[in-house]
Amino acid sequence: MDKLWLTISAAPAEAWVGLMGVLFGSLLTTYSVWLTNRSNRKHLKLQLEHEERLHQQRLSSERLEELYILVSHWVNKIFSNYLNLTLVMKGHTDYNQYLDSITNDKSSESYDFIRLEMIVGIYGEQIQTTYDAAIAAREKFNSVVAAHKSAYKRGESGELFLNPLTDAQNKFIIASDALKDCIAKAARNA
Repeated sequence: MDKLWLTISAAPAEAWVGLMGVLFGSLLTTYSVWLTNRSNRKHLKLQLEHEERLHQQRLSSERLEELYILVSHWVNKIFSNYLNLTLVMKGHTDYNQYLDSITNDKSSESYDFIRLEMIVGIYGEQIQTTYDAAIAAREKFNSVVAAHKSAYKRGESGELFLNPLTDAQNKFIIASDALKDCIAKAARNA
């Protein structure tokens, strides 16, 4: 230990100044690297958050666009069934032929109502109220159809149900158009 102390003591003052300069420069470099890395981490974190936000917006927009298409197919299917049902109500065809036309219709494969509900549930918080209004209008429509079916089974005329069905259809048209407008607005804002 004494030998080490003698060696250190024998060093000239210029060496100590140089050593202190090197140590200070090293500390300053280490601090600068630490600051640069910290800044880069913050920048990368902001960039990743921004990219995630853009990805979520793009995904939400795509799902809402898909929802718009699904709602359009759903509405078209209901109106297709409505037209066939009016033939039953007017006595031009019977209920079994009406049901066969629904069964044989391949357009029902063009939409998936469960997927429609799933997209509304996950991505459609801002359209939920309008969606509920469309579902309520569809339920009124379905109640007229159910009442007609009961009357048909009893052998009663379906002509009495044409006006209520048309009124329910008009309310459903208004509700479904409002739903599509709301979806379009949400997709534009996504």
